[in-house]
Amino acid sequence: MDHFNEQPSHPHTPERDEITTAFRDVFALEAGKRVLFWMLEQCAVYRDAYSGELTNATNYILGRQGAGRTLIAKLDSIDPTMYPKLLLAIADFKEAEKVAAKRRADSEEGEDYDVDA
Repeated sequence: MDHFNEQPSHPHTPERDEITTAFRDVFALEAGKRVLFWMLEQCAVYRDAYSGELTNATNYILGRQGAGRTLIAKLDSIDPTMYPKLLLAIADFKEAEKVAAKRRADSEEGEDYDVDA
């Protein structure tokens, strides 16, 4: 028996099915992806937990990161590609925002140009 390849099966309960469906529904929306990523940022998942000699601060950040890892684990349990897809979608959103900001800046520069001068 290979203990590493055998996963215990989780019982399918109505509550589990409902939360899985809710996660899929949220993930299907662009706004939902932004909210999930924001939640992970609030959990300090992308931060270094070490706060120097401030042990309580380090422990606090580690606790927040634990919540973030729980969220990532939930995404992985629903669909192992969900979290990587979330990261790719956020990268696309950020790139689109950069392009839009550059276009706005370029158009504002054109408006500042005084034609009568």
